[in-house]
Amino acid sequence: MPRARWLMPSLSAVCGVALYLLTMPYAVAVRPQHEQLFTLPADMLRVVSGQFKEVSADVSFLNALTWLGGHRTQPATHRYLPEQYAWVYNTLHNAVALDPYFMDPYYLMNAALIWDRYRPAAVNGLIAKGADARTWDSLLPFYAGFNYYYFLNNADKSVQYLKEASNRSGGNSFYDTLAARIAYKANKTELGIAYLEQQIHQAELEGRLSSLEPLKSRLATLQGIHTIELAVAAYRKLFLRPPRSIEELIRLRMLDKMPKDEWGGTYYLDGEGHVLSTKEATRPTATPKGN
Repeated sequence: MPRARWLMPSLSAVCGVALYLLTMPYAVAVRPQHEQLFTLPADMLRVVSGQFKEVSADVSFLNALTWLGGHRTQPATHRYLPEQYAWVYNTLHNAVALDPYFMDPYYLMNAALIWDRYRPAAVNGLIAKGADARTWDSLLPFYAGFNYYYFLNNADKSVQYLKEASNRSGGNSFYDTLAARIAYKANKTELGIAYLEQQIHQAELEGRLSSLEPLKSRLATLQGIHTIELAVAAYRKLFLRPPRSIEELIRLRMLDKMPKDEWGGTYYLDGEGHVLSTKEATRPTATPKGN
């Protein structure tokens, strides 16, 4: 009887993992657009995985990574479909629910979901929980702190997590500088440029060459926006009002040319002189909140 009591839970756990591994190919199969992609609920997955939760977390992460590597965004919007974003989010959520210390899912959700503005509050909530769990790590509190300010307009939470990142890294001056600038309501576009330059430098040091292209594309987009913002600021200082259009800035030679929008849109100014794009994806980054 004691042997049977030990054998049955182990057998159930093995069967649960086997069932999960057998069903996962259906999650990434090509389906009609109206059909929803499939994920098991995190609580159910935790039960069926038993003592193999870390293995199931690995499988969930690899499924999301493989899917993102094999699917392109929609040509017209440079974005995935809503149900595709939801599947990636649920799959990565499962990975960190099963293993909150697993770093790779946090990195992927920050790169693939946050910057595409998919449920930033929920995604950054998972990243912040990961930062709280991985008490030795400085990168996740850095992600959480930056996202709180840049995407969620929460300066208090941002400074809290950036200071934590600085403490864990032994006082990294970059984190301290970001925290100080946020405390003084730094311009968001400049902050985004500083963040992306740091990420490109980090990716080059770590040899993550596949990460460089999207980071450099985002950097080029923000640099173009910032060029227009500087011209708008100069115009406002000279004429005491915002310019009516970017073309007016070019005509007055306060701007050399229209910067290229890496997302495929065209920049324009709203009535207050804020830089926007015809592509919705760039709009949240383009509204300057200057000091």
